[in-house]
Amino acid sequence: MSDLELKRNMKEAVSFRRNIYIITFFTLDNFMELEELEQDMKQRTYTVGSLFAGIGGFCRAFKNEGFNVLWANELDPYACQTYKHNYPETRLYEKSIADLSVVSDNLESVDVLTAGFPCQSFSLAGNKLGFEDPRGRLFFEIIRLLKEFGRNRPKIIVLENVKNLIYHNNKLTINIIEEEIKRAGYWFRIPLDNKGNLISDKSNAVVLNTKEHTDIPQNRERLYMVAFSQDFFKVNNFKFPEIEHGLKDVREFLDLDSAADQDLYFDVNSKYGKLFAEKMAEGNKDSVYLLRRAYVRENKSDCTFTLTANMGEGGHNVPVIQDDWGIRKLTPRECARLQGFKDNQFSFPEGMPRAKQYKQIGNAVTVDLVQKLAAQCLNTLKSSKI
Repeated sequence: MSDLELKRNMKEAVSFRRNIYIITFFTLDNFMELEELEQDMKQRTYTVGSLFAGIGGFCRAFKNEGFNVLWANELDPYACQTYKHNYPETRLYEKSIADLSVVSDNLESVDVLTAGFPCQSFSLAGNKLGFEDPRGRLFFEIIRLLKEFGRNRPKIIVLENVKNLIYHNNKLTINIIEEEIKRAGYWFRIPLDNKGNLISDKSNAVVLNTKEHTDIPQNRERLYMVAFSQDFFKVNNFKFPEIEHGLKDVREFLDLDSAADQDLYFDVNSKYGKLFAEKMAEGNKDSVYLLRRAYVRENKSDCTFTLTANMGEGGHNVPVIQDDWGIRKLTPRECARLQGFKDNQFSFPEGMPRAKQYKQIGNAVTVDLVQKLAAQCLNTLKSSKI
């Protein structure tokens, strides 16, 4: 082999080796970038915005799952006090949702938007005026904000309301809600059978009960709705939590080692004190009781009755128990526990009137139940590589 041929072969060999190195380094670099990207996805903090935030039930549930709540909106001044007391790091817009604007208020885009919109207009216990009630029409403000976000709209929306929303106005109300959410750019459906019953296993709206889907013994049925943005998902396959077993004893949520405030106890010689005493003598002393107009009901399922906003209106809307010191109403702290608000995560600001505390707790969602929805939202976002 001539010297010229030898030199030519050596150059080709070096070039070949360089190409191998280049290809190898290119492949390794991309592999490392892919690993870094996957690591970023695992570590990414997803964000939440909360409408009708109340005292932060939705926010607490999503925070517990690692979400960052960027902003919230609430109108009631007392609820705002409680919210700021518990979430000072979250920007709170203290005004009606009707006055809230993506542009004017510089609302940051979020991954998840939550909204437990007013239920009085759709509840069996309310006026049933639906969208004819100004409070009922506030649902459309949610739709307005979704459209204002444009292409930056939330990837997932989670809504909550009363069970009767499905059947209100001969199901016309829920049909309107379904269509409005779809027009806003979301995958969302609420199929009903021939009898008008919800087909839960195919629906993006499901009735969940606190006592069936958590270990908290409160009989509380609420409609939860979850919609996925069509810009980020090809289908809405959200999985709602399954029914679980193993309720805690209701008395685990009560303070039974010491007497409550004296004004929470009934005078045993009063009209209502006698009614409760007579019913408790017939029933289980460890049960929870409630006065319904002129008679007393015992909850025989080892649960408490639904905690409602009416607890803050006085009268006898607060569940009642018997402890070693007499017959008394549940305290706001006990009611908060029965809504999933842990003692180390939640408290009322000093000076908050007791009636306002009861109302705020009754208006809240059960934290533990919503946290299951939050966990599924997190899994959905992660699996979609968003």
